[in-house]
Formats: sequence, C-alpha cells, structure tokens
Amino acid sequence: MLLAAVLGVAAGALLPVQTAVNTRLSASLRSTFLASLVSFGIGTVFLAVVVLVLRPSLALGATLAHRPWWIWIGGLCGVVFLTLNMVLMRRLGASVTVVLPVLGQVLGGLLIDVTGAFGVATRTLTAWRLLGTLLVVVGAVLVNLRRRPGPRTGGAPAPGAAASRALPLLAVAAVLAGGLSAVQTTVNGELGKALGSSIGASLASFLVGTVALVVLNAVLAARGRLVGAGAWARPPWWGWSGGLLGATFVAVNALDAPLLGTSLTVSVVLLGQIVAGLVVDHTGALGAMRRPLTAPRLGGAVLVLAGILAVRLGG
Repeated sequence: MLLAAVLGVAAGALLPVQTAVNTRLSASLRSTFLASLVSFGIGTVFLAVVVLVLRPSLALGATLAHRPWWIWIGGLCGVVFLTLNMVLMRRLGASVTVVLPVLGQVLGGLLIDVTGAFGVATRTLTAWRLLGTLLVVVGAVLVNLRRRPGPRTGGAPAPGAAASRALPLLAVAAVLAGGLSAVQTTVNGELGKALGSSIGASLASFLVGTVALVVLNAVLAARGRLVGAGAWARPPWWGWSGGLLGATFVAVNALDAPLLGTSLTVSVVLLGQIVAGLVVDHTGALGAMRRPLTAPRLGGAVLVLAGILAVRLGG
C-alpha cells in the first residue's frame, strides 16, 4: 500500500505537467480538440504496446456480457477533463487549473462514497468529511484570489476582456470536470477488477476516448472548424509527450483504486497535483502562464491539503 501511495503522488505530479505539454501542443496545432486526439492517440498506442508485451489475461467477454454500461465511460470522462484542462491552463495558470478540479474531485468522491455509486461501498457523511470539503472550498478561493496574469515563457497569448468575462463559467466547468475525474478513477478501478488487469482497463479507457475524439474531430473538419496542416507550427519535442504522461496517470489510478480505495487514491493523487501545479505556475515551465507563489496562494494550497486529509480521516 505504501508503494501504491507513492506511485499515486508521483502520478498526480504528472497531471499539471501533462496539461502544460498539451496546452503547448494545442497552441501549435491551433486546435484544442485536435491536441486532445493526438494525446489520446499516442497514449493508446503506448498502452497497446505495453499490453502486447505483458500479455495479461483479460476477461473481456465476461465484462462485456455481465458488467453495466457505465464501466466503459472512463475514457469519455478523461476526454472532458483533459480538454477543459488545456483551456483552463491558457486562461488561469497551472495551480488554479489544479485546484478548481480538486474541488470537483473532492465533491465528486464524497458524492460517490455517500451514494455508493458505480458499485463502491457506501460511506457515511461525517462531520470530518464536511469540514474537509469546506476547507477545500476556502483553499480554492484563496488560490484564485486577485488573479494577476504574468508574462509567459511561450504558448498562447493572455486572454482579452471578452475571454475574461467567461472565466466564472470556466471555473464552474472546471469543478464539474473534477467531478468527472473522480468518476473516471472509480469506473476505471472497477473495470480493472472486472478485466483482471489495471493496464488492460487503462487501454480500454484510452481507446474509448480516442474513438470519441476521432468522431468529434471528423465532425469539426466536415464543418470547416479545423485549421489545415499548413497553419500548424512545429511544437517542441516534448510537446508530443502528453499522451505518455496521461497513460501513466490513468494506469496508476486504475492500479491504486482497488488497492487504496477511491478516497485515498484521490487524496494521494491530489497531493502530487497541487505541489506540481504550484511549481509549474511559479516557474512558468513548459510555456505555462507564470504566477509567482504568494502567501495567500500557498495558504490556500495548504488548506486544500488539510481538507483532503480531513475528508480521508472522516472515511
């Protein structure tokens, strides 16, 4: 369990890096949805190679015949989460892109545990869990306090006044996307148990997401909403690595969820996400918007972590 927890923290730290990488790729390709497709496609190929090398025994027939339809939706949740994160990264910065979905993940995990959704064991709503949720909300507000966009080291330019007016809507969408991330973790964990392989569940999740993005990009292309290849700029070499990072993140989550449970898996992953998000934000690494680390923002991150621990204690 200790090794699983350490892997979860490391996987969580990959998520802000993946978002920054994919955001740079979307700027080069001039399409968020096309960048999502490239990322999912690369991740799918990588996971397929791993499955071919490891050759795990997959109970695919029994899963298709006897498991509910929702066990396959993890990839769709991942598509929404990944794509929205790229939009948020350009407009809000790395740490905010982490913290707002964190709120959604905590609320989503709380709702899943209380209702017993997706086949998980039902858990009682305790005072500790309510306190933890409140701390996460307050921490998220502090991290977003007095947003001041800084200079960029690369990527897309800062948004104008029209885009700024859409920020509250984006913030709400970020929380909802975080809830979908909690659903993805739970569903992929159940799929891994059904198939008898966490890596097989990760491949299935990425394959579903890739197919959905192929259809979406085909529709956009038919309507003339995608730019031609001649308008693309060449991304840096690391701009193609988002799919590998995402595949690793999903695989570790699918492995950890049955071992640690949904709540603890979400908690250790969020720890890695918050720390890495603040580092990327402060340094402006990988073309992210640079936002220096201030005392209120650091205090907000600490409150988010305290809220996560309180939710876990109220388990």
